[in-house]
Amino acid sequence: MPALWRLTRTETARRVYDALKARGLTATQMDEYVADADAADADRDPPAGVEIRALDPEDARRFEARDDAFSELRDDETAVCAFDAGSDESDETNGEAADADPVGYLFLGDPGLTYHIHPLEADVTVPGGYVRRVFVAPEARNRGIATALVSRAVAVAGERGAETVHALVARDNRPSQWTFESVGFRVARTRAYYRVGPWRRRRVKPRS
Repeated sequence: MPALWRLTRTETARRVYDALKARGLTATQMDEYVADADAADADRDPPAGVEIRALDPEDARRFEARDDAFSELRDDETAVCAFDAGSDESDETNGEAADADPVGYLFLGDPGLTYHIHPLEADVTVPGGYVRRVFVAPEARNRGIATALVSRAVAVAGERGAETVHALVARDNRPSQWTFESVGFRVARTRAYYRVGPWRRRRVKPRS
């Protein structure tokens, strides 16, 4: 029998979920992963041929035209990006070097920020650094890039004074869970949200 995440993390399942949500039916469970910034496997070396860079919003938004996700990058976040080494392109308009598209990225928030978590339909204030939007291009997966990105994010958060680093991961998203666990994150609590029409229920369950 296929693993549950292989059935639920598909485009078809996403469309079904969105259609039910539009009709007032939602059921979401997300694990909140936490790592100590000084104890996790921070700043792990990236795989051979990959360079990891932490970019401020102004620098990172040059990728916005090629990837809509960068339009979501907040001014109080950092984009941690992975590039294939030697992938710089020549900018023919001014002769200067211009970065090729990143093969992976994530967004890292400063400690104490508040985020609206759409699946939970709630605002959540994160006491430490917050990792979100982890993405690796399909052709670059299974090389350890996601792990290297999360590891660098922990290191950057620690340098900026964060004692902990957090991430919210859907309970059926095993690939993301494996990534965070491999860097030393643990599940601190599970956040659940259910809605049927006007009826709503929220629950936060601590995990040992």
